[in-house]
Amino acid sequence: MLAVIVFGVLLTAAGLLTSWLGFTCRDGKLPMNALVGIRIPSTMVDAETWARSHQAAWGWIVTAGAGPVFSGLALLVLGEGGGLWAIGGALWLLVFIIGASVVASRAARSTSSDA
Repeated sequence: MLAVIVFGVLLTAAGLLTSWLGFTCRDGKLPMNALVGIRIPSTMVDAETWARSHQAAWGWIVTAGAGPVFSGLALLVLGEGGGLWAIGGALWLLVFIIGASVVASRAARSTSSDA
């Protein structure tokens, strides 16, 4: 049961962190860095491209975090019976981060062609 609680807390925390990062992207406050963000070649051209691509993808990033939050809370409430919720939340995160990467890449290419 301890493993279920730990995983539920970690899943919820990961979702909250992901959503917080999305709002940071929206506000243009996520600087180009070596740890977090959509780190693909098209977004890493320069600081302006990084900022514009992340601002374009912020909604996808926030939505990506919502799945793990809800599934982590479901896991905490349902206990071991919430295993499918945990898997669903992890898949939700993956799908929406891929979507955010596509949106960010398109915005980055658009920024590059504007120059």
